[in-house]
Amino acid sequence: MRFFKSMFFLLLFAGNIAHAQTDYAGAIKDRTSGEPLPYVNIGVVNKNIGTVSDVNGHFTLTLSPGLDAEMVKVSMVGYEPQTIRVSDFISKINKNPVIQLERSVSTLKEVVVKNKKLQTNTLGNIPGKKTESAGFEKNILGNEMGVTIKLKRKPTYIKAFHAIIDFNRYRELKFRLNFYDIKDGLPNNSILSENIIVDTEIKKGQLDVDLTDYNIWAEGDFFVSIELIEEMGESGLHFLADYKGTPVITRAASQGKWNTRNDKLSFGFWVTAAY
Repeated sequence: MRFFKSMFFLLLFAGNIAHAQTDYAGAIKDRTSGEPLPYVNIGVVNKNIGTVSDVNGHFTLTLSPGLDAEMVKVSMVGYEPQTIRVSDFISKINKNPVIQLERSVSTLKEVVVKNKKLQTNTLGNIPGKKTESAGFEKNILGNEMGVTIKLKRKPTYIKAFHAIIDFNRYRELKFRLNFYDIKDGLPNNSILSENIIVDTEIKKGQLDVDLTDYNIWAEGDFFVSIELIEEMGESGLHFLADYKGTPVITRAASQGKWNTRNDKLSFGFWVTAAY
């Protein structure tokens, strides 16, 4: 009898925990056109609680009690971000579940290149013969993983991104490629003016992404990452990695806290660049 009573209270406790979490569903649209905005990051700043809007701009953010004083940030490259208290976000979603974002005026610095012939080279970590296999730590929308790329000369023009897929068990792989400047050793602000969405069906081998249409210039060391933007299932993607490059930096969800891995593992991510 005592066993069944304990089980009852355990199940009741678990049920209360699940009940305490609340899903807040909404949609994100362009303020001017009214068009839905896909792949917008929504999350509680530095709390690893976040998600990404789907192809139709819809999202569901799951929140627990005790977060009212924290901040929710809604952001996407090319748009002005919105940051509001969790309590205000909940009130807003309950009244009107549509969030409107306004296009931003580009604040990226104009790059001045002297009249000289640029040399093309590779920067980053090209895997050697002795490699590991590693992938995303969590299958959460907005989960990012990447490495710092060190410049040899600035400014540097980024022409292409490369990685080696060890295995891809998905029928089709879709992710966002992000580039950030660096502050205090961690990713800071995006250096992009528009989203880079990559689709591939490569199961194993080298992935090459042509970036010449995006006009990406770096004026210092930068961080490149791959971000989950669609539900794909568990443990279906691994890249080659080793321990001779810059350490992997990750964040678990949209607007989450960046963390550097302690084991010094480095993904085989590199770029073709001109400088």
